[in-house]
Amino acid sequence: MRCGVIGDPAGHSLSPAIHRAGYALNRLDWSYDAYTVHPEDLAEFVTQRAADPQWAGLSVTAPHKEAILAFGEPDEPTLLVGGGNTIVFGEQARIHNTDVPGFVGAWRAHSLATPRSAAVLGNGATARSIVLALAGLGARELTVLARRPERAAPLLDLAGMLGLAAEVRLLGDSLERVDLVASTIPADAAAPHAEALSAAAGTVFDVVYDPWPTPLTAAAQREGLAVLNGLDLLAGQAVDQFFLLTGHRVTFEQCRSAAGRELKARAAL
Repeated sequence: MRCGVIGDPAGHSLSPAIHRAGYALNRLDWSYDAYTVHPEDLAEFVTQRAADPQWAGLSVTAPHKEAILAFGEPDEPTLLVGGGNTIVFGEQARIHNTDVPGFVGAWRAHSLATPRSAAVLGNGATARSIVLALAGLGARELTVLARRPERAAPLLDLAGMLGLAAEVRLLGDSLERVDLVASTIPADAAAPHAEALSAAAGTVFDVVYDPWPTPLTAAAQREGLAVLNGLDLLAGQAVDQFFLLTGHRVTFEQCRSAAGRELKARAAL
């Protein structure tokens, strides 16, 4: 059987290393590769593989998480977030968003306390996934920190639907103490605010994992805070994704280790 990850670009993805490690652990004779697919080629690429019985499905990364909804039946988290990261082929293709349980799994793997309040930088699909995950973890208050606050309305609507008390502030405005600061924006964009954000945080999550540490997470480490990065989310989302695609299990620790080994191997080149 075959699987793969699609994005534009996709060559940097660590998903092949994670899934291939899972195949080896489960003794599956499967293949998994990365495919750079431009938006104008997405429909042809997906429909061709959906029609091929050797293909089990695809992992989906930027910029295709929203567009992939056109090619199957989305589950509830995917509909709430407005984007999916997994499409499973079959008589009826199904689309899932494993970023949501992936963040929950990563949080619990670090044995962190329930986050009652959070500040999220950004308002894209990853930010929406984190907000949904935070609601499931028991969060009650959300501050959205945006470079363009007028674009945060959909995220505020989602937070309200989930029962979170939410507000939007301009990135750089003062921030009261929160249990979590989660950044889904490029490291350079968060860098000017790193010290202030870390001073207000109980835990810091930065979706970036390469290069590492980012200015935000370096500031958090100086404060002695618990820090999660993109490898944690990548490993967390891979646990459910691997099961959806193969019917077999892998653990968070196995996925995190496979991603870390691949990143170190690349750095050594």
